[in-house]
Amino acid sequence: MRTILALLVAAFALMGCAGRAAKLGPPGVPVDSRPTPPPVEPSAPADTASARAGAAKPPAVAEPSPEPPPPPVESVISPEERRQTLARIVADTTAAGAAVRRCAGRTLLPDQESVFDTARSLLGQTRAAIALDELWRAESLARKARQLAASLSCPG
Repeated sequence: MRTILALLVAAFALMGCAGRAAKLGPPGVPVDSRPTPPPVEPSAPADTASARAGAAKPPAVAEPSPEPPPPPVESVISPEERRQTLARIVADTTAAGAAVRRCAGRTLLPDQESVFDTARSLLGQTRAAIALDELWRAESLARKARQLAASLSCPG
């Protein structure tokens, strides 16, 4: 019985302490009343001794003239390779376009709408890349569009 009484007294004593701490607030100084630290100055040059001695600046080094830009990638492919690349682009965009047209105007599930919109976007990017004569990019975009559009299954 004495043990139970001792436990109850200890529990009430601890609750009393916790209640007072909650009423008084957390210890310490509020953030708003703390002093603002002074701003940090930019670091001095590594060689401060020569800077203080008034050392002259090193002579200006002439900048090399910029190199001409490299030739476009398409200019190095042969006409036969260009024809084959264009044929692959046409095949991929035709397949992707057919799948997109098949689903156009239909009610799609949210994930199918996302695939549909992405495939349409990739086809548009493919056309833009062809207009810029970036065949390597157009081929990659057309392949992605075909693969994505192949996963479309439009309900009837």
